[in-house]
Amino acid sequence: MMVKRTAEKVLAIIGAALFLIFAVLFAFGLGGTDEATTNELANQGFTQQDISTFTDAAAGMSIWLVILYVICAILGFVSLAMLKPNKKATGAGILLIVTAVLGTLLSVFLAIVGGILYLIAGIMAIVRKPVEQYNDRGEVY
Repeated sequence: MMVKRTAEKVLAIIGAALFLIFAVLFAFGLGGTDEATTNELANQGFTQQDISTFTDAAAGMSIWLVILYVICAILGFVSLAMLKPNKKATGAGILLIVTAVLGTLLSVFLAIVGGILYLIAGIMAIVRKPVEQYNDRGEVY
């Protein structure tokens, strides 16, 4: 008996889309800080070296987050492919849960919405089992 996995698939697709959106947003932020931000930091008393350190750290963090979000989205699509044949639903659920936890923690909770969607989809994939149906003679089919 097949279980319709529509809810799990929809949650995984939305979660993967959110991770991709975050990746694109952080990729646009990789261009560095604009002149207004640099001037504001200078006005607050930061030295040029402090400003340079800050912008380098921000760029490094953005690169890390872009890579992390793309990996999380790819793993979401892999688990989505695993949900097609119902036999691998438990493996897909475990993959979604692990991706949700690690993606949320490693992104310092910036991607918590995508992580929650993956977590719900993963739990549903593991917990939902096919309902046995009986014919008029009491046999399972």
